[in-house]
Amino acid sequence: MRFLKQIDMQKTDFGFQFDYDVNNKKYSVQVVYPSRDDNYSIPYVLVIPNEMKENSLLAVEVNNLEKDNEDDLLDNALLTAYNLTNKLKEYDNPVLIPILPSVSGGVPYYQQLLKECFDVSSDNNFYRIDLQVLNIIRDAKEKLSKKVEINEKVFLNGYSSSGVFAQRFALLHPDIVDTLCVGGASGSIPIPITELEYPLGILDFEKITGKPFDLDAYSQIKFRYYVGSLEDSRKTFERYDENGDYAPMHDMSYFDRSVPHLIGEKQRNMFGRDMIKRAQNQILLMNEMGLDIKQTVFLGRTHNNYNGIGVNELGDEFVNNSYKEFLEVKE
Repeated sequence: MRFLKQIDMQKTDFGFQFDYDVNNKKYSVQVVYPSRDDNYSIPYVLVIPNEMKENSLLAVEVNNLEKDNEDDLLDNALLTAYNLTNKLKEYDNPVLIPILPSVSGGVPYYQQLLKECFDVSSDNNFYRIDLQVLNIIRDAKEKLSKKVEINEKVFLNGYSSSGVFAQRFALLHPDIVDTLCVGGASGSIPIPITELEYPLGILDFEKITGKPFDLDAYSQIKFRYYVGSLEDSRKTFERYDENGDYAPMHDMSYFDRSVPHLIGEKQRNMFGRDMIKRAQNQILLMNEMGLDIKQTVFLGRTHNNYNGIGVNELGDEFVNNSYKEFLEVKE
């Protein structure tokens, strides 16, 4: 409850709002709850700079937490909003954090947009959570457009679980993504080929989404990945690799909740068991397909900041530089 205890909140007709400063820059923060007439049923956090620039690129990242408690989810979303705002503070851009739900038992796994999310019935509040996030983005852009002109696309950011969500959301809705910036999720990069099923390929894309895959729109995205070279050094006691050894904790191809077992196994057979090399092989193929995708490997760094050797501070700089690419292209 770190942030909720510190905030002087004001009630509004949409939820509540408050002001805060980040390095002497002033922002208005809105926590928006859905109304009966909205086409989404989950809340979101919207950070609006007081000095927002024209044609700003909205930065979007979902909360990186799976928990039942709504206050904890909100607290995590506010922390995510603060961190992303701080990374991009020099650009005076808005930040949006849709707050993904968690349910008892963890099914479906909304945090990583697994295929089971598409099986949720239409009368469920969490039906097509990807479409709800899409509608939240549209709602936020409509609010922002009353102040300045907003770019029609977004900067989609994420690390670890939120990075997995981001890369799969971009696969589903590529037409609204300018840049996909993902850290700590190189073991589950989607690749637009029919040899693999969703979430790692597009073999069954139309069947589960009801629409054909838009390769043209997907090819317009700038894909920016970063990962620590020691990403797979931490093992989990819950999953095993092909040799019966403990599998890397952050290699989602071994995590059945994120990547169905047979799909993960096929991906490894096609591109390699070593996570970093597998990602490099996938990226090489995607480059050959004409996609603008790059990966930076931070040597001697791990997934989490254990003993000060995580990718944290290097990742912050990477996110900043990836956003800066949009501005350089615009100029």
